Amino acid sequence: MRRWFLLALLVVVGMWGSWIMLQRHREAVWSESFGRASAAFSRHDYAGAERILLSILTDTERWYPHGHRLANVLGMLGTSYRADRNYEQAEPILKRALQLYESLSQAPSVELGRVELNLAQVYRDKNRLPEAEQHFSQALAILDKDPGATGYDRGGALLNLGFVCVEQGRYTEAEPLFVRAVAAYEGYPPASMHPDLANAFFQLAELYRLEGKFSEAEAQYLKALAIQEKVLGSQSQPAMDSLEGLAMAYQGQGKTSEAKQLLARVGQINQNISAPGGSANGGTLVDLGSVAESQGKYTEAESLYKQAISAYEKSPGPYPAAIAVVLGSLGRLYRDQEQFNLAQAEPLFRRALAIREKSLGPDHPDTAATLSDLSLLYFYERKFAEAEQLGKRALGIDEKAHGPEGLQVAADLNRIGIAQRDQQKFGQAEIALKRALAIREKRLPSNHAGIAIVLENLASAYLCQGKQDKAIPLLARAQRIRAHSSRD
Repeated sequence: MRRWFLLALLVVVGMWGSWIMLQRHREAVWSESFGRASAAFSRHDYAGAERILLSILTDTERWYPHGHRLANVLGMLGTSYRADRNYEQAEPILKRALQLYESLSQAPSVELGRVELNLAQVYRDKNRLPEAEQHFSQALAILDKDPGATGYDRGGALLNLGFVCVEQGRYTEAEPLFVRAVAAYEGYPPASMHPDLANAFFQLAELYRLEGKFSEAEAQYLKALAIQEKVLGSQSQPAMDSLEGLAMAYQGQGKTSEAKQLLARVGQINQNISAPGGSANGGTLVDLGSVAESQGKYTEAESLYKQAISAYEKSPGPYPAAIAVVLGSLGRLYRDQEQFNLAQAEPLFRRALAIREKSLGPDHPDTAATLSDLSLLYFYERKFAEAEQLGKRALGIDEKAHGPEGLQVAADLNRIGIAQRDQQKFGQAEIALKRALAIREKRLPSNHAGIAIVLENLASAYLCQGKQDKAIPLLARAQRIRAHSSRD
């Protein structure tokens, strides 16, 4: 009996040893394969990483069905698909990884935060913005709490969350997110010269430019450009985008010579990297047209805007939002300059409005900008009721996007006010114009021409009511501003 017992024990021990050896062999094979996949992923060889991960996925599902190893394989595989823009495969894989990580620990981990971040990027790129915002917010909440998360992790969540806010026209919410993203990246030394930090500077600069903060925008564009030219090259698309933005920031500060030099540089780069005989792209032509317009070269500006429209229409890629920009620029030129036919402006504005309502939505601030443009056009055409209606629609959108004291809000109020004045709604006109004046006095230099315009409009509302005592001081102040501007 003892002999049989010892024999059985030896068999069990042998089987146990064989099982341990098998487990060790499995783990060694798995670790080696996962290590090769990680190395390929780090080299941005996403196709290579995907091949290796797919080769071990079935075994990982069988050997580690509820473990971190499977979650890690799914997370890296989904992220590789996302980086390769293979969104249809990325989404379900990342969702599986998300569920598995959530089941593995009661406390959210940095791995979970990174999967949330990648799933959010899938939704962002598929223009499913509400879902993207939800997952970016969840990623940020997790990464803010986990001490294992890096500044690069948090910076990515903040930058993307700010971008989604901008895309939805919520500019006041976006600014602090971009500021925090810059701080997060700068606080993580390995990211000090990373293109993502440059992108954070660029996005903040774009937002400042939209808000009319041109000197602040200039500083951020320069920071973005310094990284982009060093890391990506002076002829990279991000560097050219920053140059174009910087040119517009210069123009906003009245530095038209510097702006034109930068745009000429961008145009030359475009020609150098395009096919022989190629021309500048649509965006550069729009910016050059804007500079020409600011210099009073209206015929040249018209030609450049038309060339930009043609360039966009001939391009193989879809450019609905971009072409709306130049349609608006040409429409404003026709509306505001007496040498052109005013009637040419409306079809351009209507086309831009249709594009923006379809591609961006009816409540986006870019849509509001076109509504405001149409409002002023209708005022010039003496369609005062239509002008007031469109101005009010634009105002509602801009108050949400820019806050109650945004400069675009002041522009809307000014246009509403003059439309109400010419309908003899003097009380309403005074309210709108006084509010526009208060915003511009707070946001603009004291001798800015924009303040003079509202002063003159408010004075005219008083004169229509025979209130010369209120009108005269306003007109005198406007005249002093005009005289100061002419000396400059």
